Amino acid sequence: MIFLPITATSPCTELIVSRPRDPFSLALEDLRNRAARGGFAPGRSVVIIEEARRLRLSTTPVREALAWLCGEGLMERAPRTGYLAPRLDASLVRDQFWVRFQCLATSMDLTAALAMSAAPASNLIDEDAVRDLFDRLVRATGNRALIETFRRIDAQLQMLGDAESLVFADAAEEARELARLETVGSRTQLLTAIDAYHRRRMENAAVIVFEVERRDHRSIDDG
Repeated sequence: MIFLPITATSPCTELIVSRPRDPFSLALEDLRNRAARGGFAPGRSVVIIEEARRLRLSTTPVREALAWLCGEGLMERAPRTGYLAPRLDASLVRDQFWVRFQCLATSMDLTAALAMSAAPASNLIDEDAVRDLFDRLVRATGNRALIETFRRIDAQLQMLGDAESLVFADAAEEARELARLETVGSRTQLLTAIDAYHRRRMENAAVIVFEVERRDHRSIDDG
């Protein structure tokens, strides 16, 4: 039997690349990314038929994806029917930052016996680079429950990223300092900086929520 190598122009490769993804996965990925990036105004209805039209899908996979995202905390069920973008509450946001820090502190404690590895080369900047650092610290534990808890809460906080950059004018410098400490600092220095990073946001949770709401009001007025 002769096996033909699969090359970039092989029909087999073309078949794999061109194989369509199922509608549910397409809807889930798109809506998850939009929700995490703050694409839906907090507390406002998500119009299923409009999302289906935008994605060129039927309403069924969109509805199923929104139901799935409720389990991730990125959507809420409306009181009667349908779905809402999560409503923001300063005390909840404060608690979410606290939980994320606890995940990170626990992760660094669990991996204390391991040498800190060099930061991988990356084109990520500012908040995305910080989230990548945090994710790598937690993944290093290999603890699935801890990783899942962290990623759930981190996804919910991601929607605040734009507001954080407006509230903290030095957010870019803060991100670069965390990256520097990962490379040349000690574990204690890095943990101290991560603690300060989260405490600062916990103390300013109400301001961050206000900035998100003000941004959404501006978007509605402009529309």
